[in-house]
Parts: sequence; C-alpha cells; structure tokens
Amino acid sequence: MSPLTLSSTDYRRLATVLRTLARTGARPALVRLGLLRGAAPDEVGDGAAYEGFVEALEELGPTFVKLGQIMATRSDMLPPELTERLGRLHDDVSPVPFEWIREQLTVDLGGSPDELFAEFSATPIAAASIAQVYAARLRTGEDVVVKVRRPGIEAVMRADLRLLAAAARVVERRVPALRRHQPMRVVTELSEVLLEEIDFRIEARNQMEIRKRATVFHVPLVHEQFTTQWTMVSTRVRGRSPNAAFRSEEPALARTLAPEAARGLLGMILLDGVFHADPHPGNVLVTPDGRLVLLDFGSVGRLSAKRREQVLVVLGSLVDADVGAVSDVLMDWAGRAGPAPPGLEQGVERFFVRYAADSGRPIRLAEAIAEFISIAREHALTLPPDLLLLMRALGIAEGLARTLDPDLDVVGAIAPVVVRAFASRFEPKAMAARAFRAFKELDQILAMAPEAIRRSIGRVRREGLIVQVSSSDLADLPRAVRRAGDSLALGVVLAALIVAAAIVSVAHDDQVAPLGRVVILVLSGAGLVAFLWRLSRRD
Repeated sequence: MSPLTLSSTDYRRLATVLRTLARTGARPALVRLGLLRGAAPDEVGDGAAYEGFVEALEELGPTFVKLGQIMATRSDMLPPELTERLGRLHDDVSPVPFEWIREQLTVDLGGSPDELFAEFSATPIAAASIAQVYAARLRTGEDVVVKVRRPGIEAVMRADLRLLAAAARVVERRVPALRRHQPMRVVTELSEVLLEEIDFRIEARNQMEIRKRATVFHVPLVHEQFTTQWTMVSTRVRGRSPNAAFRSEEPALARTLAPEAARGLLGMILLDGVFHADPHPGNVLVTPDGRLVLLDFGSVGRLSAKRREQVLVVLGSLVDADVGAVSDVLMDWAGRAGPAPPGLEQGVERFFVRYAADSGRPIRLAEAIAEFISIAREHALTLPPDLLLLMRALGIAEGLARTLDPDLDVVGAIAPVVVRAFASRFEPKAMAARAFRAFKELDQILAMAPEAIRRSIGRVRREGLIVQVSSSDLADLPRAVRRAGDSLALGVVLAALIVAAAIVSVAHDDQVAPLGRVVILVLSGAGLVAFLWRLSRRD
C-alpha cells in the first residue's frame, strides 16, 4: 500500500474535522481509533448521537454531506435510525457573490454573461454547496437555467477525500471487524462519485440519455454549446413541486399522476437499466398542463442486464415463495461462495410470510425493502452499491407516489411494468443474447478445464483425497444426478435451437428455405415448452 502524503493544509483541515466530530456521538469511536486523546465521554442516547453526527456533516461541507448521503444508502451496514437521519441531509448554503460567478463564467464560456445571453439574472434561484443556479434567456428567446460550479470547490473536495482515504487506512488497520466492509474501497468509490458529480459534462450526458429513453417523464433539453466541466445550461421548465400542498389543491390531478410516477420510475430501472437515483419531490415538477418533469441528474444509477434479471428473480419469487432462489441471489450479491449462513433461508421464509403475493396484507415497498436489507445485514451479507442505490430509489419513488395519493396501491400500480419486464426476457433478441452469454461462459469453462484438472490431479497426488459423505443424502443421489444430466442436456439443445431461431428470424427469405424456417421455429417452441415443464417438476 503506497504512502499517502498530506500537506500542512491537509493537517489543519484534519484538525477542523476532528474538532467538529468530537462534539458529536462519534467521539468515543475517534478515541478508540487513537484520533483523539482523552477518555471517551459518557455514552449518550443513539438518537441524540445520530442527530449530532448529521449536523456535524452539514457543518463540514459538501464532501461530508455527500458522504452522509451515500451512507444513507448503506442500510445493509448501518442502523436504520442513522440512515433515516442521513437521508434528510441537505446542503443549502449562502450563495457566493455574483462577481465570483461572473469571472468564472467569462473564463469558462469565453465571454461575459451579458454578451452570451439576452438576459441573465444575477440573483441565484438556488444555491448549494457545489453549484449555484441562475435564470437566463438565450438570444433565440428561450428561457434557460444556468448551473455554475462554485469557485474553488474541487480543491476543497480533493483535500477532504485525501483525509478520508487516510482515515479509511487507519480503520482497516485498527478495526478488524470493519475490514469486510472495505473502507478503502468505499472511499475510492466515493471519490469517483463526487468527482463525477462536479463534472457537469457527465451530468449533461446522463440527462440527455434519460431524455431519449423517458416515456412518462419530461426531461429538459441540454444546450450542449454552453455546457462544460464547470457550467451546464438547460431549458427552464416551470411547474410546482408534487408535495402535500399540491395534492390538497389539485386532488384529482395528483391521483392521476401518482401511478404514472411509480410506473415511470420503475420502468427506467427494469426496462432501461438507467434511472434517476434521487426522485424526491424537490427533483420533480408538475407543469401547468399536468406533465411530470425530472430535474437534477447528478445522481444516476445503472443496472446491468444480469442485475435486472436478478431483481426480477426476487420479484418473481414473491409469487411462489421460492426461498432457495432468493437465498442464492443474496449470496451472489454479497460475493459469498459455499453454503448459506445459518438462519438465512429461515429469514427469507419469514419475509415471504409477510410480503408474498398471497400474504393478504397491503405491501409497502419501502417497508419490504428495509426488511429485505435487514436480512442481509443480520447475516453479514454486504450488498453491492448499485443495488442499494436501486433500493433507495425505489423507496423514494414510492414516497413520491404516496405523497400524490396516500391511498395508492403502489404494488398494483407497478405490476404492468413488472409483467412487461418478465415478458421482454422471452423476446427472441433477449433469449438469443442470453444463449450467447451461456455459450461464451461454457467456452471459458472448457478453456480453463484442462489446467484446473491438471492442478487438481497434482494436489490429489501430493495430499491425497478426502471425501465427506452424508448417508442421509445417498438415497436421492442417483435420481438427482440423472435429473441434472437430463436438464443440462435439454438446456444445451434448447440454447442451440434458440440461437438458430434468432438467426432465421432475422434472415432474408432467400437465405433460409421457408420450410426450414418453420421447422426450426417449431422445434424451438417445443424445446422451450419441454424445458419449462422439466423445471416445473419437483421430483
């Protein structure tokens, strides 16, 4: 591990950070780590300690506010009482003088605001620790908002990130129990997220990508000619926040928009794999003509095709209470091999009793997500960041929908999106892609097999072979092996037929004889039916 060099300025900032945190419930931990001297004070109640910690993060500025917001997503590691308070973190601050912004805009865009815009209001319409937002009008007559990074913020954040990296090394060295959470890796990921968030070119790309995909939500247009690393200009959209006041004044419109909001946000997740990660009412507007608008794309989540399939497995398992499937997915998400921890399957089973489709009780997504994450936390299963971002976004989306309509059945509202996502997995293109991935993985296994076998034989020669057998399992062994072999053979044949069907479905008529096309498609369909029937058998 290479040494981390801190400057004298860094040490002064470190002293400020420690003094600020020492006034909170974090002091005992700092004393135990050797970062503060003296005896730890008497323990205070958790609630007071958490409140003090959150206030300290707000006082320390943008890096620590963003750190707290990311910590708010780690309910698999932190107590819910703390993550709930961290979720309320905000970074509203007093704006810096406009002359500082004018100077930066002039350097950044190659001209003063008065030269570049037909109108430019020097009074910000929003000010946060990273950026300030101004209203302006282009010379074409279009109203826009201009988002400008606060001068000097990058240097402050980089200095704070160096301190956090040094603190993470101390924690990994002195607190073995926390090593499994990989503090250094967490800080590295935090650094990447923060440095991307202050680069407005990345936010602009996120906004343009979601604008192309969005169907329910309107997304403002980005004016690329005025967008740089430090400045971003997009069309100004006027509207109202979909809060409780809006619901009381426009109850009919609010009830109409509530299920649309839930379906639109879930569709981004399950169908597109790119989603707004913080869709709270402050980042959503309702236009005078009743459209929903998404704002602020600094925090955007992305899910791979494999991750979306895993989420669908969990959602589908709510129908038939497939405890084993969900336990396997949890183990895979945590990167754990071997048998499941004792009690994991029992915890999943209890979850199904409460939240399965036939449980007979109204299901609240946020409550179900919190309990699902608590199962992982109880069994020391650390979930991946992209999944936690997804779960947080789902919880916020449900909160938005219920703000518009407190009586909304959110699960019923999003059911069509889930059904559509399941159906899309059986489209020829999707099935061909999965078959290709399966063949690619099989090819990798075959390529590695000779070397793995050679090493295994060498190890057996050196150390001998130890076999542990449970007699209670022997009775079912022949049948299990036979069934596994049959399923594997049928699966390979089906994958080949699917690939063939995908090829002939896109081929021109002069490339494949009509009779051959029909035969291949019929065999593929029959093979799929046989494979599904085989999977449905329990003996």
